[in-house]
Amino acid sequence: MTKNLLSRTIISIVGLVVFIILAVGSVDTDSVDSPSSYPPKTSKPKRPDLDATVVFTGTQFVISNHNNFDWTNVKLEINSGIIRGGHTLRVGRMSAGQKYTVGAAQFSKSDGERFNPFTHKVKNITITCDDFGFYYGDWQ
Repeated sequence: MTKNLLSRTIISIVGLVVFIILAVGSVDTDSVDSPSSYPPKTSKPKRPDLDATVVFTGTQFVISNHNNFDWTNVKLEINSGIIRGGHTLRVGRMSAGQKYTVGAAQFSKSDGERFNPFTHKVKNITITCDDFGFYYGDWQ
């Protein structure tokens, strides 16, 4: 009987520790909203980085290709998630060293729903293209 009680106690303690770790890990430490017109923070993806900057003006995205090569078959996606996709826009080519201005309403979901910057907040953007790499930026 004491062995059963001991195993239940150990399982309860382990469960409590896991819960605390998950709770502490999900706390948002950045409570200050930064203006969305500033370039987003970038993270290190698994593929090589695309050298890009993205500025959101409130209604348009200004995307700069700082690489010395063109991006081809470009997929831009805003507010993508792990489970469901966000609003996407496909572009055939974005030339090296060029800036592109794209209206937020040009992005759409697979069902045709257009992105409305007046009713939805921009949270993140991803840029992918043929064989060259990946860019991720987020706004908090």
